Amino acid sequence: MNGLGPLATARRWRSLILQLARREVEGRYRGSLLGLAWSVAQPLLYLGVFTFVFGVVFEARWGVATGPRAPFGLMLFAGLIVYWLFAETVGRAPGLVVAHASLVKRVLFPVETLPMAAALAALFHTALALAVWLAGHLAFVGLPPWTAVLAPIVLAPTALVALGVAYIVAGVGVYARDIGQLVTVGLTVLMFLSPIFYPLDAVPAAYRPFFFANPLTAAVEETRAVLLDGRLPGLPTLIGLVVGCLAVIVGFAIFRRLRRGFADVL
Repeated sequence: MNGLGPLATARRWRSLILQLARREVEGRYRGSLLGLAWSVAQPLLYLGVFTFVFGVVFEARWGVATGPRAPFGLMLFAGLIVYWLFAETVGRAPGLVVAHASLVKRVLFPVETLPMAAALAALFHTALALAVWLAGHLAFVGLPPWTAVLAPIVLAPTALVALGVAYIVAGVGVYARDIGQLVTVGLTVLMFLSPIFYPLDAVPAAYRPFFFANPLTAAVEETRAVLLDGRLPGLPTLIGLVVGCLAVIVGFAIFRRLRRGFADVL
């Protein structure tokens, strides 16, 4: 097992990863009145709120063209789907190993599967959010462009980068418990420095290179392109896939090195 890479680990322990991801999803809503229905109700509420706040209240300020308000809300929601995918995966990582301390202390338990399970749970919620987006588009606009079926492709780089970062954060989080606070602040900053609540054209040209250094910027633009504009994924998605794969490899390697001391710290 020690010589397995991320892909081989995912293949060998796929049943365990699915089981852990299922526990992650079910545990989040256990004890609530709506249960798993919250995973649909929550993005649906966000869709309604952001459509009203940004499509109605801020329309004049943002210079939105007159016409149906729903597409503007759906544009915001499409950007939030990208952010939620990244934030859920990375935000869960700081305490991931500590929360499974009893399992980690077992010699034969593949601790490398924990970030994979968290990422898979985030993908599950992303799929539901996309379904809500589709329902909103059908209700207010009609059928989306056929390129909407390519949304998983343009979201894949975000999922991979998030998994790579989650490996590093999960490993460091065992030794430095306060990293969770830094991650929370960092994710909030990342959200507002992404073109989610405003168009990228609104950013002064001098600052745009910094925005493209943000891993979410290209993903948000590409997601909106396939969901709303009917454009095929471009070079940013291809570059993102390469960067995402490298992020997983590097993050996995760092996690493997850090895990040697987990049992002593836990």
